[in-house]
This record gives sequence, C-alpha cells and structure tokens, in this order.
Amino acid sequence: MTNRSENPADPFKKALSEATRTMADDPEMTVTYSVDPAGMNKEGVRLPQVSRRMTRDEVLLARGTADAFALRRKHHDDAVAARYAPTGPLARDIYEAMENARCEAVGATAMPGTAGNIDAKIGHEADRKGYASVTAASEVPLAVAAGYLVRQMATGRALPKSAEHAADLWRGFVEEQAGETLANLDHVLADQAAFARLTRKVIADLGYGDQLGDDPDAPEDAGDDQAEEDQESPDSAGEEQEESEDSDASPERSQEDQQDQSQAQVTMEDSADMEQGDEAELPEGEAPLEPPPPAPHSDADPNYAVYTTDFDEEIKAEELAEPAELERLRAYRAWRTSCSAGFRRSRIAAGSSTRKKASLTPDGWRGWWRTRRRP
Repeated sequence: MTNRSENPADPFKKALSEATRTMADDPEMTVTYSVDPAGMNKEGVRLPQVSRRMTRDEVLLARGTADAFALRRKHHDDAVAARYAPTGPLARDIYEAMENARCEAVGATAMPGTAGNIDAKIGHEADRKGYASVTAASEVPLAVAAGYLVRQMATGRALPKSAEHAADLWRGFVEEQAGETLANLDHVLADQAAFARLTRKVIADLGYGDQLGDDPDAPEDAGDDQAEEDQESPDSAGEEQEESEDSDASPERSQEDQQDQSQAQVTMEDSADMEQGDEAELPEGEAPLEPPPPAPHSDADPNYAVYTTDFDEEIKAEELAEPAELERLRAYRAWRTSCSAGFRRSRIAAGSSTRKKASLTPDGWRGWWRTRRRP
C-alpha cells in the first residue's frame, strides 16, 4: 500500500523544488519552505511557505521567488561581483539591485515563462512595502527604483502597478543623470563584468562616485615595471640600500658619539664632585664629618656583643649565585650607592643645622649607617 502525503501542497512543493534545481543548474541545491523571509546562501534557497489551501497568491509568490533565486544562481558569478563591488553602502545597494535585474532579464530572454512569475513576486513585495501610496521619491530607496527601471528597460515589460509608481518617482532623475549610460544596457546584459562596469558608471552619474572605491580595471603597468627592475638588479639595489643606510646613519651615529662623549664627561665631573663634595661644599668654619662608628651587631640591643667568631664561615658570592645574577646585584648595589651619595650631597647643601643634628646625635649616626647598609 502506497503512503501518500496528507498535505495537498506537497506535490506542488516537490515539483517546484525540482524545477528550481534544474533552472539553477545545481542538482545538489537544497530547497526549503518556511514562514521566515525568503533567502539564498551557498547551500540552497528558502522559499515562502505554501499552505494547504494553495491560494493563487501563494503559488505565484513561491514560483516567482524560486525563479529569481534560480536565475541569479545560474547567471551570477560571485568572484566577478566581488571584484567590481563598490565600498559605500548606497552604491553597493544600487549595484546589487541592478545585478538582480540583469539576471532576471537574461533568464526571461531564454525562458519567457519566468518573467510573469517574477512580476508577481515584484508586485507582492511592492504592495507589502506600501509603494502604491507613497508620494515622494524619498519614501522609496533609490536602489529599489534603479532595479525596477533596469529590469523594465532590459525586458520591455511593464512593471506591476505599485512598482511602476515607485519607479516613476525616480525615473526623471535617473534618466537625466544616467540615461546616456543606460542606453548601452542591451549590449552588456550577457556579460557580467561589462555590466558591472556599466553599473559603476551609472552610480557615478547618479552622484555617488565617492562610494565606488578603487577602480578594479585601473592599469598597474608602473608598478609591474618597477617590480621587474627590482628583480633584474637585486645586487645593485642591495648595495645602494646599504650605501643609503650608511649615509643616512652617519649623522645619527656622529650625534650619538658626541652624546656619549658628553655623557662620559659629565659622569667624570659628577664623580669628581662626589669625591670632593664633603669638603668643598662644607660651609667655612666647620670641620669635616667624622666617620661613623661600626654598626652594632643587633638593632634590638645595641650593647649585644658576639661571644666568639671561631665557628663563622665565609662563602664566596660566586658559590651562591650564577654570574648573571651577580652582575645584576652588583649593578643594583652600584646604583644604590650613587643614590646614597647624591642624597648625602643634598643634605650637606641643605644647611648646617640638619647636618649637625644628624652628625652629633647617636640616633642620627645610627640612622645614617642603616641607610648605607641597605642593598
């Protein structure tokens, strides 16, 4: 016993799916039906849902949408479209609308039956968007009107009423600005690249040339010739580059050498000042500072005395750390020493009262010695 579908629309859907694959010349294309908006991707197409009632409008809309998608899939090359696609949003919309109209017009020439189906799709979309009642051109996107006008010019068919009304709002402007370019429409319909160039010219005529981006057909001879010259003489180019680098770097190097010499001279002067700072910067009539007493063995108890040093052990720094770590510690110690010297000089220059307080009191000496002991 044969199982038959209970939905009377299923046979129609199956037949339309097979016809769509055949028209698109893509037997592996998936065809689905959904209440979601119709669309197409690399895997397949999504068509409007057809209910069990199979009303005339539902059938015509499904057929028109399927034919439009199938013709674009058959006559459209994504690589060519990407090469000539504008960069600006409005220019890209016009570019896509005119390309859709071209695919539909080419298909209608070979299969006239598709023209009526696509007319039903265009009329349904125009009615849904309310184009029949608009009164100003600003209420209709220019890209939509351009697609309507190109399809009408390419096929010679009248547009549905609502679409015709929308196109008429922009017809005068488009024909005035780009009528001369559109007169060559019939000669380029079968060639997508030529039609893309014409479309870019139309977009420029309409005043949106700033959204086209770079011209994909612009000559690149100058760049190619330069690249060939570079390939023919790589050795000479390398030598010239080295000479140029040497000549460019010489003033910088001489300037760096002068800076290094100046820095070395300043460092030597600073060292000499640091050595003589205690005596040269002391005010007249004051005696030089006496060296501090040795540090106590314990900060907690200054009177603590070591009982014996017989069991003390001395270990060299090289046995405790790697050479790189020792270099880092020594550099850090040198830096701290220089900082302490600078601090001492600033204290001496600040005034004798501070120096007297630090030098004459035991607490001052102890604090100074602690700063010297810190790593």
